[in-house]
Amino acid sequence: VLLILVCLCFLSFWYVSPGLSKLWSPRTQELLGDIAQGSFPPQINGLQFPQLLTLSIQTLAMSILGIAGAGIAGMVLSFPAAHNFLLPGGLLNPNPKALTIASVQGWTILVLTRIVLLFCRAIPAPIWAIVALFVLFPGILPGAIALGLNNLGILGRLMTETNENLEKPPLEALKAQGTPGTLLFLYGILPINLPRFLAYILYRWEVCIRETVMVGLVGAGGLGLLLTEQLSSFDYSSVVVTSNPRFLTNLRNHD
Repeated sequence: VLLILVCLCFLSFWYVSPGLSKLWSPRTQELLGDIAQGSFPPQINGLQFPQLLTLSIQTLAMSILGIAGAGIAGMVLSFPAAHNFLLPGGLLNPNPKALTIASVQGWTILVLTRIVLLFCRAIPAPIWAIVALFVLFPGILPGAIALGLNNLGILGRLMTETNENLEKPPLEALKAQGTPGTLLFLYGILPINLPRFLAYILYRWEVCIRETVMVGLVGAGGLGLLLTEQLSSFDYSSVVVTSNPRFLTNLRNHD
């Protein structure tokens, strides 16, 4: 696999043929100079601050709503998507026989759940936003739904891997003592995995805040929509001003 990846990297460089003559051509220098000249110094207007504050709150609300839905749904779907839970001999299906109704149901649920997670993460958030805007209405709700669906697929996959890499000896000891599946799940599995799930959710929340710009570019509201309007009118000075709240939001989230 590593050899294939190395070959693909060399093939990509050969196909794209990057070089300084392309990256730093006279045309590139001219356009970059025009953008820099139009961006600095930024024209700061006191009337912009109420609008920027409102849009910043909308952006945060969009990201929180999206990541909360993705986190909850991802946790719920990660357990049936893991191989060591509902399949024969799993933690919640101790019967080792493969040809039973429970085993068939377990395999069916696992396959369907993984297909749902794959479908959610295979479609980028801007595409989900376009679909949500077509079905609903312009605003932060379609953006939150788009971010939630895309992050559901990613978080669900990460949480599934976490479930499949559980340490078996403590759980097997609880099973040997006759602990019911419900108690095993509540007192054995959740306490181990919940901190890891929260770490994944917080990390994806930071990414989700950045992705609000992408869904805003297609009209889902927030600072991204304002940036779209400013870029379309070549108002680079206002773009610099609008980018500052986004930088502060990401910096505060990182801290």
